[in-house]
Amino acid sequence: MDYSEEPISRKFIEAYEGGCKVFPGGKSFMDTFREDQYANERLQNLYFPFASQEEWQFASWLLRSRLSVAAIDLLLSLDIVSHPSLCSPSFLTMIQFKRTTLAETLPPGPVWLCETLQPESPTKQAVHLFYRPVLDCLQALLSHPLLASHISFVSRRVWTSAAKICRIYDEWLSSDRAWNIQDALPAGVTILGVVLSFDKTNILVMTGNHMAHPVLISLANIDADVHSKTLLHGYLLLVLLPIPKFVHKTTRVRSLLQD
Repeated sequence: MDYSEEPISRKFIEAYEGGCKVFPGGKSFMDTFREDQYANERLQNLYFPFASQEEWQFASWLLRSRLSVAAIDLLLSLDIVSHPSLCSPSFLTMIQFKRTTLAETLPPGPVWLCETLQPESPTKQAVHLFYRPVLDCLQALLSHPLLASHISFVSRRVWTSAAKICRIYDEWLSSDRAWNIQDALPAGVTILGVVLSFDKTNILVMTGNHMAHPVLISLANIDADVHSKTLLHGYLLLVLLPIPKFVHKTTRVRSLLQD
């Protein structure tokens, strides 16, 4: 085993030996970003594909606002926004903004897939399940530039001192479970812990007024204190669980079916 001691925290760490092998050649999101077909344009314009810093600020506000697609289209159609004599944006509708400004100029992320469900009880509308491939989401987290320095791959045992009397369980990789899983794997193979979070917030904005419960995914290999920092986006949206509206004459039965 590889033993090391941290003088500042006074922790004594026993890292799992041979549990992680590095293979060169992988690319992070920023590597792909710098090598794509728009790299030269970004050298001339820091805010490309936006025309200026002001347009980027406006677009950023639109994405973060809780306005519906119809409300955003109405805003973009106002003369004060779209008049040629003013500093109007290069996009005039939300669809145009998403397709030409975002989708075609940024490296692709995990794609959304859709399946139509067939519940046993009849529903008012077709029930659609939207989801993204799990492995693609995990790969996106692994290549995230802001998370690169906060991801660990080596299982470890942590004690308060070299006497190894009192254990510290501060991360998933410091647990006995992670150590035992690593122990059962061949040399050079590492483990990824998957975290699923169910958010009960209904998604209504920019979805055609449909309702769904989002399921988020993350990696337990990410430092625990980073998971709570929303600006680092340590969680990705994985699934939108639909909330179907069932057809039944009894209100109580409809409520039970929805739950």
